[in-house]
Amino acid sequence: MKALRKTAILIAATFTIGGGMTAIPAAPAQAKTRYVWIAPRYGKKYHYKKHCRGLNNASKLKHVTLKWAKHHHYKLCKWG
Repeated sequence: MKALRKTAILIAATFTIGGGMTAIPAAPAQAKTRYVWIAPRYGKKYHYKKHCRGLNNASKLKHVTLKWAKHHHYKLCKWG
């Protein structure tokens, strides 16, 4: 019983004096904006890569945020 009590006091002293378990302030989470490619004249699909095979026949491409594309009812292309 004495050994357990000594160990508990030693651990408590180590963390208190040495600052072993001090809270590290976390950096604020930053949302990373994701951009996608769309072909405005050719349907309602968005693509993660500019050279996706779903964009082969598109004459004009537009770079927009994923949030914008989803808000305007664009869906992910079947090629990924």
